[in-house]
Amino acid sequence: MADLDELRKYQLEFQRVQNTAAKQKLSERNVVELVKKLVELKLVDVLYTSDGKEYLTSQHLTKEILDELAVQGGRINLVDLQQALNVDLSHIESKVNELVKHDKNLTLVLGQLISSSYHDKLADEINDRLHEQGHVTVAELANLYDLPAEFVRELIEEKIGTAIKGQVDIQDKDVVFTDSFVSRMTARIRGGFSALTVPVPVGIIRNRTGCHERLFHTILEDLIKQGRIKGSISGGHQDKSVFYPDIYTRSQNQWVDSFYAQNGYLEYDSLVRLGIPDVKNYVKKRFKNEKLLFLKSCCVGPTIQDQIEASIDDALSSDSWVDIAAVLPSSFDSNDIGKLLTHCTQGRQGALVCANSIVASQKLISNSAKLFGDVIQQKAEQNVKQNPALLKGDGDKITVSKVILDENVAHEDKKEQRRKKAAAGSRKEGTGGREIKTKSTKKKGRGRDLENDSDDDVTAAAGGGGRHPDLVFMDRKEIEQVLESQSEFKECPEELITEIASQLYRPLNKQYQEAARSIFLQVSGSGTSADRKKSFGELQERVSGLWTNARLFEKGSKLFKDPNQTNLAKHLLKTLCTDMTNILVSALATEHMVSISEDTHLSTEARLKLINSLPKDVQAPLMKLHQTLNGQSLEEFFTTLENLCSSSHLSIMLKKPDKKKERQLVFAHRQTLSDQLKGENDPAMAMHLAVVLLFQTFTQAMVHAPGRLVPAVLQHLQESLDAEKYQSLTLFQDLVVQRVQAEANGEQQKVQDLMQELETMLPKIKEIALTTKRSVQTHEDQ
Repeated sequence: MADLDELRKYQLEFQRVQNTAAKQKLSERNVVELVKKLVELKLVDVLYTSDGKEYLTSQHLTKEILDELAVQGGRINLVDLQQALNVDLSHIESKVNELVKHDKNLTLVLGQLISSSYHDKLADEINDRLHEQGHVTVAELANLYDLPAEFVRELIEEKIGTAIKGQVDIQDKDVVFTDSFVSRMTARIRGGFSALTVPVPVGIIRNRTGCHERLFHTILEDLIKQGRIKGSISGGHQDKSVFYPDIYTRSQNQWVDSFYAQNGYLEYDSLVRLGIPDVKNYVKKRFKNEKLLFLKSCCVGPTIQDQIEASIDDALSSDSWVDIAAVLPSSFDSNDIGKLLTHCTQGRQGALVCANSIVASQKLISNSAKLFGDVIQQKAEQNVKQNPALLKGDGDKITVSKVILDENVAHEDKKEQRRKKAAAGSRKEGTGGREIKTKSTKKKGRGRDLENDSDDDVTAAAGGGGRHPDLVFMDRKEIEQVLESQSEFKECPEELITEIASQLYRPLNKQYQEAARSIFLQVSGSGTSADRKKSFGELQERVSGLWTNARLFEKGSKLFKDPNQTNLAKHLLKTLCTDMTNILVSALATEHMVSISEDTHLSTEARLKLINSLPKDVQAPLMKLHQTLNGQSLEEFFTTLENLCSSSHLSIMLKKPDKKKERQLVFAHRQTLSDQLKGENDPAMAMHLAVVLLFQTFTQAMVHAPGRLVPAVLQHLQESLDAEKYQSLTLFQDLVVQRVQAEANGEQQKVQDLMQELETMLPKIKEIALTTKRSVQTHEDQ
């Protein structure tokens, strides 16, 4: 009570002081302390301004907020309100929330205080804008007035029909328009689409009318249903959909009907160019009663199908052919024609389709086979007469065993040809040979040159298994050539001739084999005994002659020391001994009906393949002989050869020559070398012949040396020759080597200079080789 009394006392004193005009006043500091004390005692409730210089009560703050809201037209941001009242934002937010809670005419939207008067004002502005533009959207208004779309939408729903004179779109609640706007858009849409004569995307017309998308499609759909716009829409309610005017559709249908009636088919590309997107469905709906055949690029009606079937029937009945491509329009591709032919030939017996467009009668093929009757008989008789070894009776089937040699392996290079030339005497009279080193060349295009479709025209034995291919009459290419030469096939397409040849290939070969078998059985056994005796005599003479020469060459090689003696033995094995082996292998192959061309040079691979194709009892000795060729021992080869030629195998007599016969062979070999040297103009070959001839002169022995051993043979002759002659031969040999090296390096000028020098010395080298005689002293030393 004392405090209250004291407070009343102070109040009265304060009032008296205020009312008394005194010369003394309270300072600002005293006033602040007094107010502070009152607030602490909760006797007064005041708010501080932001700068702390003023106080205001809560009631006064409410009054100022409402006054400021009225000044701002019923809408103010709380931040702007804080700056205007100079009061902390928290006090303003608290007071505004209190006002909104108790006053329904006030709303707080996104930090903005809005009164009901602003609602009315905003509704009037929206109404004015609506009547000015004809339509507005919630998004447009929300963006314009910086208000939430939901607030604007609620305001429109509240004021529509009263303050806002318009209507809300049923399908899109965010669009508001006036009746006059709808009428105006309807007129524009009706006018725009009524003027169209070709398909146009709907979006183009909508953009020009400026109408909202959903309203536009609603109006357009109503106009089409009412018949005010003649046409249809494809693609649904979107700007990408296309409007097709009735006049355009009628023109399309008229063109399609007219083209189909005149031609009997429809091309898909033409319909697409007309603007028909789904061609097949359009045709199916348009011609649902027609029996159409849908192809890849077009569809065909019954008219063309009947025409094709009639042409096929005519070709089959006359045993001929017809090219349907000539009957059909050029727009039909090969796949379409093939599918059409497959459809039209169903159920028709004896029809052959080739090249997707040609239909031929099977009787045409059987009649074509008759053209080869005489040719089959003549060729069968000729083969049986000329090549009886090609034929072998095997039950009821005639087969041929043919070892096909690789062209690259069988091919003789220049080195081999020179070896043969130099060794010509050794094959007949024991003549030596010259071999020059050259760069070897290989053909890149290996393999057999066969047609792609003639894999079975020429077949080869697999080697060792006794598996034989059929005897071939003609390959497909030859059959085609015979058919093309016939008058009835002059106008026949190449594809049909190829197909007929493929159809005839196997039957003709079978017929040919049967004819060959029949003729072979008739002529087999007659005259074979005499022929075999003659062939055996020739074989014995050839093998015996080569064996004798090889023995003589062996003697000459033994005059050298290793490694030259071994190298000479290897060369002899690769040349003369290989030739003897090839002759024996070929003879045994012929004896067992395994054929090989006589002109073919047997390589190592070809010889091995041929040996493997022989019976097992013959393979063993031949294989052993074949293996000795890769060794270094001549004695091993001769032992194996003599065993093979013995009475237990071939019964070929290998008789050793006596001294007289041996001297005759050596003399004949010398004469052959001399004759070759006289006519030889190649420096390298002349040097080779000269050295071999001089070796025989001084040793009375034959030597079969390769070109790389010519310096070794010349070195062997050094003690027997005069120093001057030996020097000339050595110089000539050096020049030959230099020329070969210059040719390898591409030094043409040096080659020419060396060639001139060699040509100058060549007569002297020939003279040395042909005129040098063996002295008695030299003979005794040897």
